[in-house]
Amino acid sequence: MNIHRDAWKNVGAAGSLGFTLVASTFLGLAVGYFLDKWLDTAPSFTIGLLCFGIGTGFFNMIYFSLTHKDGSK
Repeated sequence: MNIHRDAWKNVGAAGSLGFTLVASTFLGLAVGYFLDKWLDTAPSFTIGLLCFGIGTGFFNMIYFSLTHKDGSK
């Protein structure tokens, strides 16, 4: 029974990582888009904050995987 609990815990962690990557990407895209609309600039904020969001999402994924190697945390 404990094996199933650990499996579901790992599935939850993987889903959380996927959500973090998608959420940070869309948040960067949305904020950049609205800043570009508000300041009437070219897609500079959109591209910049999109890249920042993608980078932040990958950083969080790598950080989580390095700090939770053994799966006990």
